[in-house]
Amino acid sequence: MSAKYEVTEKNKVLITVDVDPANFEAALEKSFQRNKKKFKINGYRDGKAPRKLVERMYGIGALYDSAFNILIPKEYDAAVKELGLKPVSDPEYAVTEVEENTKLVFTAAVFVEPEVKLGDYKGIEVKKISTEVTDEDVDAELKRLAEEDYRMESVEGRAAQSGDTVIIDYKGTVDGVAFEGGSADNQNLVLGSGQFIPGFEDQVIGHNVGDEFVVSVTFPEDYHAKDLAGKAAEFAVTLHDIKVKVIPEIDDNFAVEKSEFETLAEYKKDLAVKLGKKKEKDAKVSYENQIIEKACENAEVDIPSVMVDNAERNIIESYRRQLSNYGIKLEDYLAMSGQTMEGMKESIRPNAEKQVREELILNAIAAAEDLKPTEEQTEAHLKEMAEAYKMDFEELKSQLSDELKSFIENDMKPRLAIDFIVANAVYTE
Repeated sequence: MSAKYEVTEKNKVLITVDVDPANFEAALEKSFQRNKKKFKINGYRDGKAPRKLVERMYGIGALYDSAFNILIPKEYDAAVKELGLKPVSDPEYAVTEVEENTKLVFTAAVFVEPEVKLGDYKGIEVKKISTEVTDEDVDAELKRLAEEDYRMESVEGRAAQSGDTVIIDYKGTVDGVAFEGGSADNQNLVLGSGQFIPGFEDQVIGHNVGDEFVVSVTFPEDYHAKDLAGKAAEFAVTLHDIKVKVIPEIDDNFAVEKSEFETLAEYKKDLAVKLGKKKEKDAKVSYENQIIEKACENAEVDIPSVMVDNAERNIIESYRRQLSNYGIKLEDYLAMSGQTMEGMKESIRPNAEKQVREELILNAIAAAEDLKPTEEQTEAHLKEMAEAYKMDFEELKSQLSDELKSFIENDMKPRLAIDFIVANAVYTE
């Protein structure tokens, strides 16, 4: 085999492969063996006619399509490896020359990974983020945890006010006629939340448990139900209960309920340690994001749209798998949320392009610095793979071929590049 390529447009090449005659002949023989029962020749049972007779009766071209399917993908893979190309799209094949079983020349048009022109990626400046935990931080966390532990209690002796949760029945009519979705029993409503039609909640405020009253409102002009938009409506309302949130006291009893500690002071110390670890983790993520963003801003790369298409497709498939875990089809989810596939793709595309750009630049940094994982790093990555695919680690390790090891190393390069540029960043006060 001999192979060469020429650049036909930005990030697209045309590979020309001159196949070794022996390989072409071997593919023709395989084609014949696979298809010989299809050829009908008088005097021979199906599949028993010799190949030369089949070629004479049907023409050698009858073996070509199958032979091409057998041979061309393998020859293409070998050519790509020989030429050192990195395709990012499926090839478009075309046979340009064929002579019986002696000569085969084909071309493959394919997009390839673009060249990355790196800018500054070492010495990137970022401002230090404080990871100090203050008393105010601990108090805020205690308040948040206490608010999560609220209970609802009925109130007596006063009317409903903003912030209360009321339990109501309501029946709505437009021009004296009930409408779909306009009634409910024992409905929870937080007054002031804006959950209902504008004006509804304001007219519930001031009423007491047991009151029966009428609320008059007008549906907004942009209301989702077009037959109700802009129309006046009346709701007959019965108020059954008024409830308020009761937040537990933050004291030793609260500490006992929420932790393994006996006193609030001990609980606060433990929270301070946990908050410190969280701040350090958040700071690390923030540093990484800032440094990656600046390294990408300093680099130049012209990304083929096909790479963004592939990333977009992968993101959508990831959503599809996540939803399927809950027994939901992506198409049904889109319909329920009022979205379309086209709209989803449009919203995803900027993130897909960002992903591709970052990966290309991080891989270029790894190549520039000759970053390679250690044996320990490779083994740790292999353990993660085993857990993700629910495989036995030792079994997966025993199957670690050179090809799989190379795949793992390439998969780890973006992470190695991130660690490198973070370690070489300058942290200013």
